[in-house]
Amino acid sequence: MGQAKHFDPEDRLDRAVNAFWKNGFEGLSIQQLCKAMSLFPGSVYATYGDKRQLFIKAVDRYIATYSAEAVEMLGRDASGLTALRNYFARLIDGMIDGNRRWGCLITNSIVEMAQHEPAIRAKIDVHLVRLETAFAGAIARAKQAGEIHEDTSLDSAAFLVCVVQGLNVLAKTKPSRQKLELIVSNALSSLATARRDHS
Repeated sequence: MGQAKHFDPEDRLDRAVNAFWKNGFEGLSIQQLCKAMSLFPGSVYATYGDKRQLFIKAVDRYIATYSAEAVEMLGRDASGLTALRNYFARLIDGMIDGNRRWGCLITNSIVEMAQHEPAIRAKIDVHLVRLETAFAGAIARAKQAGEIHEDTSLDSAAFLVCVVQGLNVLAKTKPSRQKLELIVSNALSSLATARRDHS
């Protein structure tokens, strides 16, 4: 039997997620990763494999936590438009005050690695399809409730995925909340039905 670990593997993996999220794959040496994880190299290799294997595990962890929670949020509210607004509000909050100021690990990985790492590209593709499907569900609910134009295509979900990816890249430039909210407002206004209550 192997020797019992004296650390929580998931906690240390979360530290690796944050290190990769902030610095990228190429921006970190294995020594820097070990320091971020507070582990000796032998423990890192024995538990997670080499740097590439650790990165793949970090991407899986990110998708299973941060990304899954965001996708779930899009299906939480009966009002599709409210779900969309809440999703983007949370996204902006993270870009101003949280880890999202580093962008998104998925988006960063698309830019840095997807073209030459098929295993990572496959994971990213699955995530993006899942996000687009969640957006399509919110749009469908909003259409049914009369919150957006009846002729709004569910293909608009792909547009919203592009908006998210653009915001993730922009986040690394430290934009103002006002700028981010204006971008989101313009994106959602292309879907929302003009109210006639006060006309």
